[in-house]
Amino acid sequence: MKKLIIILLAFFAVTACRPELNFLPDSFESKDAILAGDEDRVSLVFGSSKAGSARLSIQTNKQWTATFVNDRAREWCSLSEEGGKKGTFTLTVSVKENSTYDDREAAIVLQCKEVQRTIVVTQKQKDALLMSPSRVELPQEGGNFIIEVKTNVGYTLSIPSEVSQWVHWAETKALIPYKMTIEVDPNTDLNPRQAVLTVKSTLGNEEVTIYQMGEDPALVISEREVEVPTVGGEFDVRITSNLDVEVELLPATCDWVEEVKTKTISTNTYSFTAAANDTEEPRKMSLVFKNAEYGLSDTLHVSQAFLPGFSYSTSKQEVKGPWLSEDVEEVTVFWGDGSFEPYAPNLVHRYAGPGSHTVQVEGNTLLPVRIPELEDGMVIDFSRIKKKEEAQ
Repeated sequence: MKKLIIILLAFFAVTACRPELNFLPDSFESKDAILAGDEDRVSLVFGSSKAGSARLSIQTNKQWTATFVNDRAREWCSLSEEGGKKGTFTLTVSVKENSTYDDREAAIVLQCKEVQRTIVVTQKQKDALLMSPSRVELPQEGGNFIIEVKTNVGYTLSIPSEVSQWVHWAETKALIPYKMTIEVDPNTDLNPRQAVLTVKSTLGNEEVTIYQMGEDPALVISEREVEVPTVGGEFDVRITSNLDVEVELLPATCDWVEEVKTKTISTNTYSFTAAANDTEEPRKMSLVFKNAEYGLSDTLHVSQAFLPGFSYSTSKQEVKGPWLSEDVEEVTVFWGDGSFEPYAPNLVHRYAGPGSHTVQVEGNTLLPVRIPELEDGMVIDFSRIKKKEEAQ
């Protein structure tokens, strides 16, 4: 019994030492901005070009720091503090007046040991119309949702006549920010349906698209084919379905693709990882998503080549592609965020957010090669080019 108590105490001690850094969205205060996002990444959208501020409480159990991803953003965006001790603190984000005719954005990374959270600050140009959300997904039963608008000009909401029988605006007399409650009736049809509502103003139009599931069982995957680089990596598959879905690997003996069940993006997104191809031959497999009760299935075909290649790491949010010989043919650049494209001179890729990515380049004509913009700590790996040459 004593041994069990000691083990439990040790477990709780280790658990208590884990770093934590959490946004407290209920504490958000601002007359200038809208807050959106999740536990890892929040967005502060300032809907006016005027100076403004927003307050958000953050809780941490260890020392923390705040870092601007791009220091140039400090010219117009500032924080009340950029680091501190553990506890609950209120962070004030302030922006200066935007005198330009372009939106601007700043990314701020909060870090507590190995835990990171990101605040993305967006400020609209002069005379902006700000609306949230732009996409709504509803079940067959229907329901209500709120469209929130911040603007310094007048606006109207347009509901197309062809959907006005099942989409309704419960108009209120709210002050700025305006909040419009939209009611969606149950969908008694067998098929999904959608509607596009338009908020109109002198500055232009903003749209919100409503997707509503129908009573008909549905199972559709986002794509039919995916190519993973020779060195392997993760890829996601999005499922549109109102059913319980099972995943089957074909052939059943496939040992180079497996589901990453510990990674949860959403209930309709499945994550997989492919091992590096050390067979020196291309290979293929299939992922079958199915529901046995209704006899529905959809298949994703996964292919992986074996080609000479090299890789390099980058922490830039906008990265330039490599320079290769002018006579390259059938060379592919995998950017490390799930996207890829054929090689071309002067390629530039912008990542959705800050972080470290590994760029993979594969093809049969890769030399000579030059890596632009060398960074501190960059890892470059040419071992697979040498391995292919020796194999030939």
